Amino acid sequence: MGAAIRRPIAGTAGWKGSDFRSKDDVAFDLGPRHLAAFDAAIVEARRQGLGIPAIGKSHHDFPTIADDIAALKRELMQGRGMVILRGWPVEKYSLDEIGLLYGWLGSHFGKPVIQSGKGDRLGYVADVPQPGKINRGYRSNAELRMHTDSDDIVGLLCMRKAQTGGLSRIVSAITVYNEILATKPHLLDPLFEGFRIHWNGEEAPGEPPVTAYRVPVFSETQGLLSICFGYKYIEDAFAALGLEPNALEKEALAYLDETASRDDLVYEFQLEPGECSFINNYTTLHSRTSFEDWPDENRRRLLLRLWLQAHEPRPIHANLRRYYGVDGMHAEQVA
Repeated sequence: MGAAIRRPIAGTAGWKGSDFRSKDDVAFDLGPRHLAAFDAAIVEARRQGLGIPAIGKSHHDFPTIADDIAALKRELMQGRGMVILRGWPVEKYSLDEIGLLYGWLGSHFGKPVIQSGKGDRLGYVADVPQPGKINRGYRSNAELRMHTDSDDIVGLLCMRKAQTGGLSRIVSAITVYNEILATKPHLLDPLFEGFRIHWNGEEAPGEPPVTAYRVPVFSETQGLLSICFGYKYIEDAFAALGLEPNALEKEALAYLDETASRDDLVYEFQLEPGECSFINNYTTLHSRTSFEDWPDENRRRLLLRLWLQAHEPRPIHANLRRYYGVDGMHAEQVA
């Protein structure tokens, strides 16, 4: 995979959670101009009879707020790598209309890609496990470890929050790298070398259950550091292959996991209904605390998720692009 870089990385993407006093330090508030643009988009959607299936297949320009959209995109791709938008009119429109509106806005940052074998480009994050199946973390109420998702940008829009818990936690991968470099630089080599990853039943046709190639955790391409990390998928690959990580690999994975969860580095917040977050998936890891949901099904926690392939994609290692594919996950029948 190549030698690990051995220099600290400067820039706004290398933030710490302790840098932020409150959500006000990272949030962008939607105002009358943005809500009027959303109204116009919904009028057009209703005129054309468009709903969630149109995500990724149609586009709305939002010409009156194009300047703010461009600024948010710069923050995601060249700045801190994360933004929070507040003030979505989630009570004004139907769930389908909010979903389409969210997908249309996200499509200004990148192409919505497929998130599951069902072919969906808008994911529903809720506690709805299916007995007898491999259930991904976003379909449960369990705590999730720090990880990355798929492609360049990950978005979450809160429709309803849980009765208790379910806090979002994010950390700068650039800061995590700098901390490892400063404290245990010998652990970077196995992280740059990477690991084989278990698909957990979601491999594309012709792919084995475990990648035949290593996917680097950290990688540098054209001077840009990127991360790809899912502890469970790496552990599952070792188990399926009947192997164990060597001592250095085991220490590196544990230390990365530990560093990425440090309270002084992590920014923790509650997404309230009508708030959404977008993060740069190659510079930011994310997790979630466990939650207790409402007994009433109509109040249960629900977030809408987007995975976006940026229109000007970040230069990344070839094995990351191969792992993520050209249109997200394989779907037997694309919706």
